[in-house]
Amino acid sequence: MYLSSKDLLDSAISRRTFIQRMTAAGVSLVGAQAMAQSLAGPGDVAHSLEANKILKNLTGGELMAEFLIDWNIPYVFGLAGSEEIGFLDALVDRTALNYATCIHEQVAMAMADGYSRSTGDTSIVCLHSIAGAAYALGQLVSTYRDRIPVVVTAGRQATGYRGQDGFLEDANLKDMPKGYAQWTWDVMSAETIPEVLRRAFLLAEAPPGGPTFVTFSKDLWEVPVAKAEIIPRSRSRVSYDVRPPESHVSKVADLLTEAQLPVLFVGNEAIRYEVSEEVAGIADALGALVMTASKIPVVFPNTHPNFAGQFLDDREIVREIDAFWSIGAHMFKRGAKPQVPYLNRSTRIMHTGLNDGEVARNYPVDTAAIADIKTTTAAVLDELTQRNLKSSAIQARRRWIHEYRSRRLKQIDDFEKLHWDDAPISLPRLFRELDRQMESDAYIVSEVVTSDDHIRRYVTFDHKAAPDERRRNFDTTGGILGWGCAAALGVKIGNPEKEVWCLTGDGAFNFGSQALWSATRYEVPVGFIVFNNGEYQANRRNSGLYQGRMAETGKFLGVNLGHPDINYVSMAHAYGIEGERIEGPAGLAAAIGRCKRAMADGRPYLVDVIIERRFDGKDSDWYDFFSVARNIPRQT
Repeated sequence: MYLSSKDLLDSAISRRTFIQRMTAAGVSLVGAQAMAQSLAGPGDVAHSLEANKILKNLTGGELMAEFLIDWNIPYVFGLAGSEEIGFLDALVDRTALNYATCIHEQVAMAMADGYSRSTGDTSIVCLHSIAGAAYALGQLVSTYRDRIPVVVTAGRQATGYRGQDGFLEDANLKDMPKGYAQWTWDVMSAETIPEVLRRAFLLAEAPPGGPTFVTFSKDLWEVPVAKAEIIPRSRSRVSYDVRPPESHVSKVADLLTEAQLPVLFVGNEAIRYEVSEEVAGIADALGALVMTASKIPVVFPNTHPNFAGQFLDDREIVREIDAFWSIGAHMFKRGAKPQVPYLNRSTRIMHTGLNDGEVARNYPVDTAAIADIKTTTAAVLDELTQRNLKSSAIQARRRWIHEYRSRRLKQIDDFEKLHWDDAPISLPRLFRELDRQMESDAYIVSEVVTSDDHIRRYVTFDHKAAPDERRRNFDTTGGILGWGCAAALGVKIGNPEKEVWCLTGDGAFNFGSQALWSATRYEVPVGFIVFNNGEYQANRRNSGLYQGRMAETGKFLGVNLGHPDINYVSMAHAYGIEGERIEGPAGLAAAIGRCKRAMADGRPYLVDVIIERRFDGKDSDWYDFFSVARNIPRQT
């Protein structure tokens, strides 16, 4: 879909061809026509209330700054380099545009990601040459995987010097992240900067969304431009309300209604499109279970009586599913291909989403459509309300779901009570203590790789509160460590009125701790909770599952983060942030309270919590070791 959007914007295809491609992909004719109209640009809009802005005698850097101000982009996230001087110089006297300095490019990328992920607004990152682009690539992958709209720019050698293999030159820089960008472009002339930026923002937002990447030769930010035009944001809005075909809506409603155990499977497109109310309505009407995809945040309130947790939390129930609607979800983003398909071949499968690279990709489908999940779930709910659904089968299923959920919640509560006083601190204790003190509408950024399932079990996301009044959880499916700390800063910058917590594993924290510097400089009051088990637990778990020599001997290579132990409180102090370390359950609640008070006073705070280890091999303290010092010849 995004390739067709790009081609239409680049005038590579006609409007008619675009509509034909969209309808062939499953988009309704009305939806395709609406998209084409929006993407075609402003056209003849002499009657428009907001005129285009004509700028004269500005440098390319000044043009870019004026464009961002005109489009109401308040922040540029980046790490300054020599190629970007012309743009940076233009910011000195333009106080409407804030430059957020980060001391590592992956921090800048993740911070912009968090900002856009939480606000829905497209952000911009400014990188330096191949160095900055390479450093940021890992987090750019995460942004792409979750289809978050971010415009990424990179400076490069001047046009007259390119091709001579100068310092930090990469002749193919614009193509470097091509597999993880909606669109890449190399600016050809300074006059085109406003046009290129407009296109970059539009394509970052085009379905299914994701980062765009634009490179600028150094001199194009520095040369004067006699005249250039900025088309305002109000005339560059694209409607992506892609409605599903009526036949898809009817088929989904039919298959769900006829099923014995229907499941609504909510995926990462729900990060951008809030559908919990519509999904809840469908689940209530049918007596259907709601499950979420693996490695995604809590996009459906866990207090809802039909919520059954993450897919595969209960593998026995998965085998009983006979109707499965994937709502903006990958099927299935796991670490390895299962020996046996998760869903029975007899299961009736429906798939809806805007990512045409995912819909119907891995499993056979009985109906599938390229459509936005907000419009589709609303249409299915409307269809169901017009039907007589007062059947005895639905009533029986509602009773069964109530009993099933009651048993499940009892198991969760019993496990919590059993391990409440454990030392090191148990995960249920840590999450419950956080749950008790977090605001009811707090924003929670999580990068706790082997513990994210506990968020759904022990942190309350109340279905009785309106979506904009309940807690929100942010996570990433990219699997690239180092995202959480910086993303939390971006979330807080974009939502200053919200209480923001960052829950990060110690391994992930080591990848992204540079973000603490920016937290101090810009007074970003985020509460950082380090889940410290002293190892890369995910790697040990996978090594144990392999059942090789590491599992047999307890010698897990590349896992142990002790010897020497890392003092995360001292790291926080080095960046100007207060913190403390908690090793037992008795002082945990008070430490979280001190963190909360610091945040309320406008200061970031860090709590390093020593937590339990889990899974096979958890008692191993073996670590790989050799000594270079011992091999140095001693002088006599």
